[in-house]
Amino acid sequence: MGPPPFTRSLAVALGVAAGWLLVVAVIAALAGDLMGIALLAGVGAVMAAACGVVSWRTARRLEAWLGEQLHGTARDLESSQQAFRRAIARLGDTLAATHNQEKILEAVSETAQLSVGAHRGIFYEYIPARKVLLARSGVGPDAPEISLPLGTGLAGTSAAEKAPVTFPGPIAPVFPEPEVDTAMAVPFFSRGDLLGVVAVYGHDTGERFGPDDLEALGALVRQAGTAVDNVSLHEEAQRLSITDGLTGLWNRRQLDLRCQEELERAIRFGRPVGVVFCDVDHFKDVNTEWHHQGGDAVLVEVAHRLSAATREIDVVARYGGEEFVLLLPETDLAGSRVLAEKVRRAMSDEPVEHGGRTRMVTLSMGVAAYPHSGTTVRTLLAAAQEALARAKANGRDRVEEAHPKMRSTG
Repeated sequence: MGPPPFTRSLAVALGVAAGWLLVVAVIAALAGDLMGIALLAGVGAVMAAACGVVSWRTARRLEAWLGEQLHGTARDLESSQQAFRRAIARLGDTLAATHNQEKILEAVSETAQLSVGAHRGIFYEYIPARKVLLARSGVGPDAPEISLPLGTGLAGTSAAEKAPVTFPGPIAPVFPEPEVDTAMAVPFFSRGDLLGVVAVYGHDTGERFGPDDLEALGALVRQAGTAVDNVSLHEEAQRLSITDGLTGLWNRRQLDLRCQEELERAIRFGRPVGVVFCDVDHFKDVNTEWHHQGGDAVLVEVAHRLSAATREIDVVARYGGEEFVLLLPETDLAGSRVLAEKVRRAMSDEPVEHGGRTRMVTLSMGVAAYPHSGTTVRTLLAAAQEALARAKANGRDRVEEAHPKMRSTG
């Protein structure tokens, strides 16, 4: 902020007064009489009075000008603080209302923009497999894909160096980043891993982003990272509550819920639903030969092949130990038998490998279906288990069907 224009009048007045005093002093010195000294004193008095008037008027105007400047600065500061409070409130409301990571990241880019007075805020997601950043928020729903290779431009450099980057500086934004006079980019971490970069482009006042702006953006990103960490932990806890920790399949509790839902739907619409009980043959021998790590590897491979051999609408669950259950919507007893045979062959046709060794692993399977084998979840599972017991008794690596007598509705 430079000096106000009206201060020039004061400078001119003082300069003129000094000039006149110098002229009169020279004349008086040359004349060497009292007349010259009196003239000098008189001119000095007049000049002093004139300078006093000019100085007084200038001081009044300077006071008014400073008041206006301070008022404007206070107004700008209050406006900036209000924008920051709105931004933080927006982010807080979003964090309180959702566990959706995508919505949280949208709020982060918006909050970053508002909090530092930027023209635009963008969140770039880091895609490790492609080593690129993709703009996920702050670009509009219909905007074409914006991608930056790792190490390219302001955001790409921030991701590569895992450190904040500002412009003007050694690194400038590059297309498709916005073309602006000032910008900042801060890496975004979640649970210790690089999730992406938050970047802001252009300043509303036309000024450059300073250290305070960078510190504010960094603090915001760190807080948002903590929020995303909490979302990840929530999702992980939710996933673990319904899935088996070893195989990733649905656990017994979730299977019971889905069985009940599918059976109620089958009863309502008069449609069949099949259940297949699977057991890994001679699993104790696997644990003895390959120890527990090898046994776990076999269970994971069984889970993989069961999932690969079934349809998208089917449910594959680990019932416990080496037992698995397939829930087959819209499938009668005959169809369940066909799918069970497909699964059995998928398991027995190719050996399982672990630690450089291989062995054949087979499944014994029992098939039941509504309404043929039972009308409740309990009776259907009991029918499939009874058929499984016969499959194991009859030599293993085979499929047996439940008897109609298991229809009991107890």
